[in-house]
Amino acid sequence: MLIINNVVNTMLYLSVTLIFLFFLSACRTENHLHQAIKYSEAAVLADNRKIISKHLELAKFHALSTLNQKNMSSADRIHLAVGIVSLDQAIENGILEADDSSRRSARVAMAHFKEITP
Repeated sequence: MLIINNVVNTMLYLSVTLIFLFFLSACRTENHLHQAIKYSEAAVLADNRKIISKHLELAKFHALSTLNQKNMSSADRIHLAVGIVSLDQAIENGILEADDSSRRSARVAMAHFKEITP
């Protein structure tokens, strides 16, 4: 009887642990998406070229981290890809000192990221 209780407890513990890990994985991906949106928006609102560039780099990092999500639809993947390309354009425009174009591209990226269903 003691062995059966130990097996049941072990199975229960493993089940709860697996559920928790799946939950954390989903939260982590959603968090990266929200961070990409947040930093894209911060880049749009920033008034200093260095700050805009920093926010764009962070947004791109979080957007690229979202690529690892397994259960993303093809439409969401397209929005993510277009958003990342827009961030690349925004970064390039920032290097060329075209702040308005950089903000416009960041706004496009943010709009595409918001279309993704978490």
